[in-house]
Order: sequence, then C-alpha cells, then structure tokens
Amino acid sequence: MSQLREFAQHSQEFEAQNIRIVAISVDDQEHAHQVWEQKVERKFPVLSDPGAKVISEFGILHPKGHGSDDIAIRTSVLVDENGNELWRRVSATASDAPKVQEILSRIRGQ
Repeated sequence: MSQLREFAQHSQEFEAQNIRIVAISVDDQEHAHQVWEQKVERKFPVLSDPGAKVISEFGILHPKGHGSDDIAIRTSVLVDENGNELWRRVSATASDAPKVQEILSRIRGQ
C-alpha cells in the first residue's frame, strides 16, 4: 500500500508527463473502492480483477500465492498509448518495489 500512497502523492508529476496511473488488484470491487478512496485519495483508478484475467494476461499471477487465493505478483509496468510494454519491474518483496522517482527517471529517459 505504501507504493500506492507514494504514487498518489506524486500523481501531478505523472500528469505533467502525460502519464496515467492505473492500479490493478485481484481483490473484489468493494476492497478496490476502499483503496481508491482511502489510500490513493481518488487520484487514479484502482481496478478490480477478481477473476485475475488482466493480471494473467500480463503474466503476473501467483496462483495460490496466499493460501488458497490467487494473488498478483507485485509488478510495475509502463505501457505506451498503443498498449506496448515499455518497461517492467517485478518486485520480490514490498520493500523491493520501485520508488516513484525511479519510475519518473525511467519515463524521462534519465
């Protein structure tokens, strides 16, 4: 959740680069709505993918990763306006997730 909060805090920097942030979760709509309101303060959409269809298409599904539940592998992906993947970072742990400044540097080509 800390990464989502960080993205929300820096959402204007992404908007200035004409970048849209979207979070995708395998959680149900109610939980995604809570995260949207409370964690990201409505600054970008948090999509619910309880069937893990989108997450599977991105190849980031961890089947039975939380007991008997499927979960998403924590991943940051940059996709261009044509749907082409430009960059991907798979994080082994929550603390390994890229910081916003790392992603903004990647976008700016630095």
